[in-house]
Amino acid sequence: MKWFFNPCGRYRRDLCLLAGGALPAPERDAIESHLAACADCRKYYSELKAVTVPLNNWQENFSHIQPNPAIQQQWARAIQAAGQLEPVRRLTLAMAFRDWWREVVWSSRRVWAGLAMVWVVLIAANVSLREHPSATAKSGPAMEVILALKDQQRILAELLPDRSAPPDADQPKIFLPKPRTERMDRLAA
Repeated sequence: MKWFFNPCGRYRRDLCLLAGGALPAPERDAIESHLAACADCRKYYSELKAVTVPLNNWQENFSHIQPNPAIQQQWARAIQAAGQLEPVRRLTLAMAFRDWWREVVWSSRRVWAGLAMVWVVLIAANVSLREHPSATAKSGPAMEVILALKDQQRILAELLPDRSAPPDADQPKIFLPKPRTERMDRLAA
């Protein structure tokens, strides 16, 4: 599917190899014929060639640079150390916990500290509201006010007439259809 939208994409890897001088001869002919036909690939190849030609001649360009013997020994030791196998350590619960701590907690310690502070503030507010005497005293008068309002509502309901049901004169007339036989008699007459 990628080749459908980018038909030259399959030639890009081969162009890199051609610019570096590493493309085999049988494949080189197909790439060179594509380069003759495609302007975008010719531009891409010229950019690659500008980069790879100096890199191909690195031995000639940098032959005067030689590392000193101390650096060569340091490199040799690093290569030998990389090649040695480390003994396998047995995984303990403490090691697993330490690894988990480093990956989960310590890597995002600021987030965890922020969450801990939020919890501390919430717990402190909850404890202070429970121990504060005015918090419980407010619920008493509020209940008395509600009961007084309900009494007043009951008294008003007794004094005012019931307006929920319409009077008899204002009642809408209900349409009742006549039986079918009566309608047929009218049509026949």
